[in-house]
Amino acid sequence: MSALEGLPMERLKSGMEIPAFTCADSDLDDFLREDAVPSSEQMLTVTYLFQKGGTAIAFFSVLNDKVTTTDFKDNEKIMKAFLKKKGVPHTKRGFKSFPAVKLARLGIHKDCQKQRIGTTILDLIKGSFASETNKTGCRFITVDAYNSPEVLRFYKRNGFDFLPVDADDCGHKTRLMYFDLKPYRDTMASVLKEAPQGKSVVSPKAGQT
Repeated sequence: MSALEGLPMERLKSGMEIPAFTCADSDLDDFLREDAVPSSEQMLTVTYLFQKGGTAIAFFSVLNDKVTTTDFKDNEKIMKAFLKKKGVPHTKRGFKSFPAVKLARLGIHKDCQKQRIGTTILDLIKGSFASETNKTGCRFITVDAYNSPEVLRFYKRNGFDFLPVDADDCGHKTRLMYFDLKPYRDTMASVLKEAPQGKSVVSPKAGQT
């Protein structure tokens, strides 16, 4: 059971008081305190948070993104091979990008880490954008993951993989990763179809954190 159980997910809006929060990462802490609301006001990101007793347990921010030829060092041939492997049909219109949502920030309070909160949030995002209620096309989730073994293992456990970018990517502060929503949606549709009528269905988990 996640520590988020029973906590409402709130969309951060202008005028909301930012609850106390620290995840021991100054970039994430500063973003929530100083940049989350202005970024939302400028329609650049949307930030959601979970709080309890005046303390933010976790937050995440999302924005529109795309998987494009530039993610493959402008090598359209490699991109076509990648999309073919993913079952994305070829189009005569020659699309050079495909819709995605970027997980721009994910922060968990330092006292609440290692309690499956990160995995729960990823499952929420997957379910939201793979759902039939999503009002726009969205094939992938992308994230610029911190290039540390622990962070990369977390995203790998949750079904993310590296985009086939240039090998120099390994030496950067972050690494571009993606999650393909179509297989997830297909799996959920199959689970729902097979589930007994009236029985709730839990989203498939890919890992824990």
